[in-house]
Amino acid sequence: MANYNSGQVKSGTPGSQSGLTLSNASRRLYDFSDRVAELSPEESPFFVYLSKVAKVPTSDSQFRFLEDRTKVAMTDRSFLLKGGITLVAEGSDDTMVFDTAGGDGVDWLIPGMVVAIGDVDGNSVPTTANVRINSVDNSSSATQTSVTCTVISHVGTTSTLALADDSKCTVIGTSFEEGSGAPDVWSQKLDNDYGFTQIFKTACEMSNTARATVYRGYADEWARIWNLKLREHKVDIERAMLFGQKGSAGGIQYTDGIVGMTIAEGYGNIVNDGTQVSYNEGVPYYKSNTAAEWSYDDMLSDFEVIFDPARGGGSSKLALASLPVISHFNKVGDGGFVDGSLASSSGAAYNHNASKGAFGHLVTKIDTIHGDISLVKEPLFRGFAAGFMQMVDLDHVSYRPLVGNGVNRDTSITTNVQQADEDLRKDMILTEAGLEVSLPETHALINLEGV
Repeated sequence: MANYNSGQVKSGTPGSQSGLTLSNASRRLYDFSDRVAELSPEESPFFVYLSKVAKVPTSDSQFRFLEDRTKVAMTDRSFLLKGGITLVAEGSDDTMVFDTAGGDGVDWLIPGMVVAIGDVDGNSVPTTANVRINSVDNSSSATQTSVTCTVISHVGTTSTLALADDSKCTVIGTSFEEGSGAPDVWSQKLDNDYGFTQIFKTACEMSNTARATVYRGYADEWARIWNLKLREHKVDIERAMLFGQKGSAGGIQYTDGIVGMTIAEGYGNIVNDGTQVSYNEGVPYYKSNTAAEWSYDDMLSDFEVIFDPARGGGSSKLALASLPVISHFNKVGDGGFVDGSLASSSGAAYNHNASKGAFGHLVTKIDTIHGDISLVKEPLFRGFAAGFMQMVDLDHVSYRPLVGNGVNRDTSITTNVQQADEDLRKDMILTEAGLEVSLPETHALINLEGV
């Protein structure tokens, strides 16, 4: 049986002083989670980021998490007028119905709130009215909220005012009479979601005859195969956390992936026109463009939506991009991104610089007026994903290894799992972990066709 030194994986070469280390103890279990993350980081950038900055162990293979959309509620506080209405004169009371773009009622309205209602008439002239809510009724239907209100003002007139269906409404504060008591209370409820851990296994096997043979080019064949299998295991996790879609069937669980989630959650409901600056709860942003038509100005229009505070995300995102997309950002020449539109139509250029990141990746930082992206090469974006740029809000993803009751199911190695009568060596790499993706609306997928 071979003897291995117990140093840290640097080159990924078992059997060397700096390589994988295993003792000759039978069926020994080795915690290998940190070491596998450090192996060939350029092959699996997303897994490396997750392992280093977003690891949150779970004690349940079906883990649950809460989603807090308070930031959205504070920023947006908008809804729609359901059905057209002709408002009564200023100072009079009226009744109206509200709903959301998703077809739900507005369950956080309280008496005392002042609402601005806006529309554009046939001459493209904005018209607004302000009303104060006096009472709220959510009992009749989950799809609408009925209110009684006092009409405060009509812009430009004191007569009746016609407002169209889906006129935009926004809370603009509260107003109470002198000496009045405390207002009603509203709260933004926390949403509950879940994910699954997935069991990843990779075996390394070789006959003892082969292990004892000195080969040309790479004397220790067992060491070479071990390096290959560690990388294979890590890349398998990367693929799942990119393209996976959560589920459970036949006793087997499957984790979510960031791209798979974007497609699954938003299919048939993803904003795809590049112009709609709106908030749809639980819906990520997706945009498909012909690469030749995606200019700097187009990018800014997309970023206007992606970085909208009403979507709940931060001002910076990790952008995993295919090799052709990376090239697109750096091309020069007639019609190229840099030459043709890295300066906007107004002539303002964007700031970008490339440097070696903390985790071994080449990172191109792109600063825009709306937010910043850290552009990182994702080599697994090929085939149907050849034009992908997946933008990830790192505050809303977590790597969830199963750890509980003193058992750590993050990446580990079990040695000598071969049958007792087999003249060979077989070890197993195992990881049980899942990807948590919260607030899907903070993430975005850009597809550049034809890059």
